[in-house]
Amino acid sequence: MGIRHVIVAVLLVGTLAVEADNTGTDSTNRNAWGENAGWANAGPTNNEVTVHFNERSGWLSGYVWGENVGWIRMGSAGDGPYSNSTSNNWGVNMADSGNLSGYAWGENVGWIAFPTNGNGGVTIDPTTGNFAGHAWGENIGWLKFKGSSPDYGVRTLAFDTQAQGTPNWWLDHHNVTEGYDAGDGVLAWKKYVMDTDPNAAGDYLRITAVTNVPAATDVAFTPASARRYYTLVRCEELTQGDWSNVVGQVAVQYGTPGEKTMQDTNVATQAFYTVEVQVAP
Repeated sequence: MGIRHVIVAVLLVGTLAVEADNTGTDSTNRNAWGENAGWANAGPTNNEVTVHFNERSGWLSGYVWGENVGWIRMGSAGDGPYSNSTSNNWGVNMADSGNLSGYAWGENVGWIAFPTNGNGGVTIDPTTGNFAGHAWGENIGWLKFKGSSPDYGVRTLAFDTQAQGTPNWWLDHHNVTEGYDAGDGVLAWKKYVMDTDPNAAGDYLRITAVTNVPAATDVAFTPASARRYYTLVRCEELTQGDWSNVVGQVAVQYGTPGEKTMQDTNVATQAFYTVEVQVAP
């Protein structure tokens, strides 16, 4: 089998969402409620609660403001995740599941706990950015982040996406825009799909080798991510042939990152290949 040409392609899947430009709080969904504390605003001007995330873990910064309780700070100075073990390293952390843990602090109300033992607990839906659940303060009781009658809640903009489908948290984490190019011609939004570093020139998905083996062709590529899905696609004639997925090599997820190999057992005189990467299967 003679391999004349190899192509690497990227496929982006996902829904284009409303326009958003930060990881702060949605101005129309920013209120929590406590029976003893009253309304608490998670989106005060210039001090809004902000979610920082890296697809594995995250943390919160910023402030909640309550007319009856004053300022409540979501984390100590510096970046999280917070250890919550010293007087200068405390705050609210977020797991990749969206579960929050740790402590916030208010000068007028003391510590507010975000429990993880089933007694209360606050979560953020990574799909919608909506908060839900309760935090607990010894001096103010339960603080509820979503309710009805009246309908209220807190929503972060961190999981909203930009025009090409890139989430705000990812752009914030890497401090880039979707159109940023580190110098290798691969725009940042494509590197989000590839799960590579948009600030590192040359860090993008590529085929590294095509090898004929008995009754098959091996296509090696790098770098694979354990958080993405890969499909090997083939075509025998570029000018008039159709591209088709290779059977058994569709939406493959690998348990570890690095260089991987996909195999095509179809027999042909020549073949062209792409490796498509998807954020979700």
